[in-house]
Amino acid sequence: MNRAIAFVVLIILSMGCSQKSNKTSLPTTDEGIYNVEIIQKNYESKSFELWAKELTSKDDTTLGEDIKVIFFDPSGDTSSVLYAEKGWYVEKSGNVGAIGNVRVYATRGDTLLTEELLYLDSFREIRAPGHVVIFRKGQKIEGNGLRSDVGFKRVIIGGKVIGRDS
Repeated sequence: MNRAIAFVVLIILSMGCSQKSNKTSLPTTDEGIYNVEIIQKNYESKSFELWAKELTSKDDTTLGEDIKVIFFDPSGDTSSVLYAEKGWYVEKSGNVGAIGNVRVYATRGDTLLTEELLYLDSFREIRAPGHVVIFRKGQKIEGNGLRSDVGFKRVIIGGKVIGRDS
């Protein structure tokens, strides 16, 4: 229960964070939009591309099903790709949330599995409040809670970590 409350708090905080420029605008209706791409830019650098089979937009929040997010490093190269059953995008902050069978594949070979994840665009960082499993260099690492850059170069895993190199 505490994990769910912490995740809701992260979502609320993400809605309050403001971000720079060049946001992609979607219609502010309750109508569904199909096979849509959202591109998030900070100044001239692309942060991510979000793809979904179906998107529904209301105010500055867009909800999606069967989502794919491609994250980019500041130089414009792909850092990782996220897949999830459902997700949301907050236009004001540029933050993305994902729930349900979340999988993130980093270009350097690492894989993250979790059930819920939040991407904070202002920090270019992902956070997962619950159980996480990372496959890195043939090793399985498990823990509770994660904080990382989108390329998995700096990873912090919380709770009791199992399978970590010393």
